[in-house]
Amino acid sequence: MKYIKHCILLAIVTTIVLVACKKNVLTVSPFEYTNGKALLKVVYACPYARNPGVIIKINGEKVSSVITYSTPYPGGGLNTGGNSFADYLSVKPGENTVSLSIPYVGTGNDSILLHQGVYNFVANQFQSLHLTDTLTSTQAVQIIDPANRPDSGLVLFRFVNLIPNSGGIDLYFGPTKVASNVMYKASTDTFSIAAGTSLAWSLRNAGETGTLGTTYTSASTVANQRVFTVYARGYTGLPVADIRSPKISFAYNK
Repeated sequence: MKYIKHCILLAIVTTIVLVACKKNVLTVSPFEYTNGKALLKVVYACPYARNPGVIIKINGEKVSSVITYSTPYPGGGLNTGGNSFADYLSVKPGENTVSLSIPYVGTGNDSILLHQGVYNFVANQFQSLHLTDTLTSTQAVQIIDPANRPDSGLVLFRFVNLIPNSGGIDLYFGPTKVASNVMYKASTDTFSIAAGTSLAWSLRNAGETGTLGTTYTSASTVANQRVFTVYARGYTGLPVADIRSPKISFAYNK
């Protein structure tokens, strides 16, 4: 009888240990590392005044929940909608039709088609499709994202200018210019910043001293070994209270 009791007790303890260990496992998104597929993030940065909820479809198939400006999907970022994960969709490589639409209430059926375009995605690559501006003026910026995290002690960034009516833009981290004269729809090479020092991020018209729109400060932007795409969004010339005024956001890549 004692032997049976000991066996039962051992089984219970083993089960508890296994469950406890499972909770601490770092899970990988099911969208990542799918061999032969293109790994895609869609950054919805279209500044509509009324900020409608939209859905993303790929080749006519709904792939997102209803999202609002400005959301990287899947996953999210900082000063964005979405969550704090660096997820990617798995799609077939080659040409794909991507659309944005406002759905009928309570359904996934299109009510208003906002944008539809054909884009070519690369197999076995992490990539982002940044969408900006509105209606027939909607534009896309395709970027191949880093595949790996930086060394410990560093944070990796790339900057893209998604402000349609801007000229060149400088990006500052505190007093330091980290990107210079980046034109609309242009992006920088990746650059690194030491992790752990939280300073204000700001935009300026190239060569000028005044801040464009609002600054953004978060210790999460310098979390160790994270990878971000920093993007400038909105329109210049609008008051800060307007949802479409210039802002800085961070999409999680890693």
